[in-house]
Amino acid sequence: KLVLFVPSVGWGAGKVLVMAAGKLVLCVAGIWTCFFAYGILQESIFVYKSPSGEKFKQTMLLLIVEHGVSALVAFLIIALFGQGSDQSWWPYLKSQGIIACAQCGAKFSSNEALKSVSYPIQALAKSSKTLPAMLGCLWSGKAITKLQWAAALGITLGTAGFSMSGKKKGGDIEASPFGIGLLVLSLMCDGTVSAAQQGLRGEKKPLTPYEQMFMTNFGAMLLLLPAAVMTGQWQSGIEFLSANIEILDEVAIFAVCSAFGQVFIFLTISWFGPDSNAKITTLRKMATVLISILWFGHSIVTEQWLFVGLVFASVLAEIGEKLLGGKAKVHDKKKEK
Repeated sequence: KLVLFVPSVGWGAGKVLVMAAGKLVLCVAGIWTCFFAYGILQESIFVYKSPSGEKFKQTMLLLIVEHGVSALVAFLIIALFGQGSDQSWWPYLKSQGIIACAQCGAKFSSNEALKSVSYPIQALAKSSKTLPAMLGCLWSGKAITKLQWAAALGITLGTAGFSMSGKKKGGDIEASPFGIGLLVLSLMCDGTVSAAQQGLRGEKKPLTPYEQMFMTNFGAMLLLLPAAVMTGQWQSGIEFLSANIEILDEVAIFAVCSAFGQVFIFLTISWFGPDSNAKITTLRKMATVLISILWFGHSIVTEQWLFVGLVFASVLAEIGEKLLGGKAKVHDKKKEK
């Protein structure tokens, strides 16, 4: 977390506050802009239909492009701005390999789910940090609070209700059980990533954030390449994009938004800490649900809006608990002094 020392008087105090505020605005604007565009483009790519009525189905090729661009951006930052830790990466291959596999599974499952669920359902299911964190606790053994259990239940019921009420009441947002299963798998992979990254924080000399970004994305790309070739998605995906060049721009911008979105996330963690980053990204995901509904003109029935409210209330309860918990810790430290 960013700790500010503010002098009682003088221009120095104002300068520090202005710089901190500027950094915060930069981080929020960067994350929200990149991932708002990312979400809209992601949905647009999967709902696109060619003149013959065919849809883009080659998820692996899309992810290879995304991870490849992200790895390239991270490598350039390391090389051009000296963001390396000046140590061998060999000791970290196992841990980073686990993270790359889990990240690859999370991305593939969430993208593949868009063939069976609408984007608002995907975004609702993944709008909470508690769900993957709880799944990550299966590895780390970290305790979960009662409010976090309640929030997880609210998010689960809200997402399920949102999907089912759309099917029953005539809304155009619904989901298949297979799609929901893929979202559960994606959350489990997110939990594994969270637990593995938490373990890396205990290293005596950890990798820099951009080294982690490079290794994770490059590793995921290497995992996906042979799978895409063997399943035929590499060849068929290239053929589809070659025949429908109008979506090439969307795929390219999608990958760039993902890469720079990750850069802003690492900047936020570096300047303000992981908790602040979690709050910024969580609120962004909630807003993305509303933007997707408005942008693509999804038909939403009254019951679905109620379930959206349940999910949002659950997520805001999580954030409120963290904020109050942080204030309580600060108060306790002051008492000790």
